[in-house]
Amino acid sequence: MKFMKLGSRPDTFYTSEDSRCVSSEVSSDFTIQVSGSKYLLHKFPLLSKCLRLQRMCSESPESIIQLPEFPGGVEAFELCAKFCYGITITISAYNMVAARCAVEYLQMAEEVEKGNLVYKLEIFLNSCILNGWRDSIVTLQTTKAFPLWSEDLAITSRCIEAIASKVLSHPSKVSLSHSHSRRVRDDDMSSNRAGASSRGWWAEDIAELGIDLYWRTMIASKSGGKVPASVISDALRVYASKWLPTLKRNRKLVGKKADSDSDSDTDSSSKHRLLLESIISLLPAEKGAVSCSFLLKLLKATNI
Repeated sequence: MKFMKLGSRPDTFYTSEDSRCVSSEVSSDFTIQVSGSKYLLHKFPLLSKCLRLQRMCSESPESIIQLPEFPGGVEAFELCAKFCYGITITISAYNMVAARCAVEYLQMAEEVEKGNLVYKLEIFLNSCILNGWRDSIVTLQTTKAFPLWSEDLAITSRCIEAIASKVLSHPSKVSLSHSHSRRVRDDDMSSNRAGASSRGWWAEDIAELGIDLYWRTMIASKSGGKVPASVISDALRVYASKWLPTLKRNRKLVGKKADSDSDSDTDSSSKHRLLLESIISLLPAEKGAVSCSFLLKLLKATNI
């Protein structure tokens, strides 16, 4: 997994009673409330990089700035604040989306200061994370926590396009994590059908996605018409095998509950139906592309 370190100063944030503070010879002159947490900070480092905070300070005489619905919560805010102070921060696929949404909220753009955090995150996202297979999938998964922000910033679509562009490649030509590269290599060596195996090497990885993101990723992968129908079918079989048994088990558990849990039963049924409908809509139309056993499994699942 790729990561980026920014800043060089040691971490001087600390907790004092009910507040987060920065160790400094200069007294705090700026109080920010984020999701119930209070930060005692300094105006200069933050206002010099955050246009939103500049405007809020100029428009309101209040001594405390309220940021109640901050994307990413206190962790994302503190990461941005540390960047403003020059304190070392680490960005990876796991916190990229939260950080990118947070800096957009704070308006930490180039117009405010050259080399600001929006610019640095975009460079890292486009040149590193989206070039990596595992990084792209992890980043796409984390967009679920920030659906509207991720769509507006085109993070979701960029991740999907990056993943779709790699499914036609042999795994040896894709930037994989070390452990994943070794697993793919071992699978190819142990398979009697190494050629076929390498064509669908990606199926298990994208099967980790929820059905909405999986559906969009598969549509993007199919759109070029270059992925063989049999490979698409195999990938759908992997996904169905992973998720259909889980939903079936959940439905049985829900069915044993009292009538007061009817809402949960309805929700489980809706998820089951959505999963089936999405998988069926992705089935290739080519004759013989889908095995009879897989079709029978889907038919059986519709009757649960």
